[in-house]
Amino acid sequence: MRELATTDEIYVKVKFISYLRDLIGRSDAIIKMKDGASVNDLMEILWEKWPIIGKMDLHGEGPIIILLNGKPVGRSVKLNDGDEVELIPPATGG
Repeated sequence: MRELATTDEIYVKVKFISYLRDLIGRSDAIIKMKDGASVNDLMEILWEKWPIIGKMDLHGEGPIIILLNGKPVGRSVKLNDGDEVELIPPATGG
């Protein structure tokens, strides 16, 4: 169970999809952030915590697809307490 968010912080659930789950070694994570944080802020936290995410996103076969509460979003979108973000790695193969 997670802590209750204060007025200046939020908690976001991140789900790692497909082979990203295998690379990270877990299927999800709860990330504590400052209120007003964006998807891009979340990605920076994840890149720092799991550098493979940044490498895949910047130098992989394409950027990671980001869904917010089941819908594709841009990185400037603001997050709210309780949001669920899914990270889908780019397709690979040929």
